[in-house]
Amino acid sequence: MARLDINAIRRRQIIDAAVAVMAEKGWAETSIDEATKRAEVSRGLVSYHFKDKADLLSGVLARCQEIFNESVQEALGESSDPVETMRAVTRIGIELAKVNPVPYEVFVQFTASAKRDPRLGEEIRALWEGFRRTTAAAIRAGQRAGAFRRDIDADAAAARHIGAVTGVALQWLLEPGAFDFEETERQTVEMLMAYLVADAPGGEGAGAAAAAANR
Repeated sequence: MARLDINAIRRRQIIDAAVAVMAEKGWAETSIDEATKRAEVSRGLVSYHFKDKADLLSGVLARCQEIFNESVQEALGESSDPVETMRAVTRIGIELAKVNPVPYEVFVQFTASAKRDPRLGEEIRALWEGFRRTTAAAIRAGQRAGAFRRDIDADAAAARHIGAVTGVALQWLLEPGAFDFEETERQTVEMLMAYLVADAPGGEGAGAAAAAANR
């Protein structure tokens, strides 16, 4: 029987508490004491796991990215089809704003503060770069498999893809109920997939496919 890693459990407990507080109050208003109180642990235990607030910041960002990745992996299942994989990842990226908005709330808070805080800016840039890199790698894999167009730049397509997904998610986060979420999700997924597939591998029919998806 595997032994429980108490240190890992306590660290996760503190990070989850900090994530919850930050989603409510923002990073500037989130203190070590607030996280300690929410986690129901001692101040000394928090100091044992995190040397300062910046160290806790890294843990919060890593946890939010982990929540996102866990949601994606759950959505993927056993599919090895690059088109269905990208479709599932795109859909869950949007749906997360509705079913578990905390990671998006944290990303919004951090991104808004990144210009004023060099350490925070560095962490946030690394986060978005990681999202773009992972998405671009998936696009390149689809191109090699002949499932996605080969006439598009994967890095630019990844930035476009993430921009559309997060744009819908953030609008919903700021004003839930402002639009038909399911229909907007459907249109966004179809628009993005039509651009990637568009008569692969040549891509000559991209314009027609994208127009069809928007009808």
